[in-house]
Amino acid sequence: MLAGSFLFEDLDPALLEQLSESATIKRLADGDLLFEKGDPADGLYAVEAGKVRISSLSGSGKEIVLNVLAPGAVFGEIALLDSEPRTASARAVGPTRLLYISRDNFFEIFDRETDLRRHITALLCRRLRWVSALLEDANFLDLTARLIKRLLWLAERHGGPDPEGIRIALPLSQQELGYMLGVTREAVNKKLRELEKAGLITRRDGRLVIRDKDGLAELLADASKS
Repeated sequence: MLAGSFLFEDLDPALLEQLSESATIKRLADGDLLFEKGDPADGLYAVEAGKVRISSLSGSGKEIVLNVLAPGAVFGEIALLDSEPRTASARAVGPTRLLYISRDNFFEIFDRETDLRRHITALLCRRLRWVSALLEDANFLDLTARLIKRLLWLAERHGGPDPEGIRIALPLSQQELGYMLGVTREAVNKKLRELEKAGLITRRDGRLVIRDKDGLAELLADASKS
C-alpha cells in the first residue's frame, strides 16, 4: 500500500520495508476526528480502508474541504517534517482503518537514509505546485471549470472502466464536492445536471461516470483561455 501512495511511490523497496515494519494500526468510526488544525504533529498516516476528509475552517466557521483521501493515500507529512502545528483537520468518513508511523519512528529512518530525504524533498516541491494550482483555479476559473477539473482529477486517481466511460470508484456526495470547491451542495447539483444534460457525465448507483473525458477536457481548456 505504501508503494502505491503519492508520498512513497518509486521509493526503494528496502526503505518501504523499514517504514512498514514501524507502522501500527488505528481504527476510526464514521465522523471520528483524527486530528484538528493546530494540533501538534504526532506522526504520519496512510488510509488502509475507508476515507478521510481533510478540511479547514475559516474564522466565520465555514468549512473548506481540501481533499477526501481514499485507500492508499498518505497524509500528515507537512506538520511531521516541520514540527509546526497541523495545517488542517482530518476526520473519518465511514469506518476507517489507518496505518500510523510515529514521528520518532519516522525520523529514526529519515535521519539515516539519504535516499528517503531526497525523495521527501521532491514530494514537497510537488505539493507546493499543487497548492499553487489550487490558488490559480480559485482566482481564474469559474465553478463549472473548477468542477470539471476536479472530476477529471478524480477520474485519473480513482477511475475504472465502465460500459459508459470511466467510473469514479470513490463515493462522493454532492455536499463533499461542494466542500472541495467552496460552494453549496445546490450549486454543485446544478452544474452536475448541466454536464449530465450535455451527455458528458452520468450518475449511477451513487457514483459518477465520465462519459466524455475529451469533451470535459475541451470545456476546461476553453474556460482556461477566457
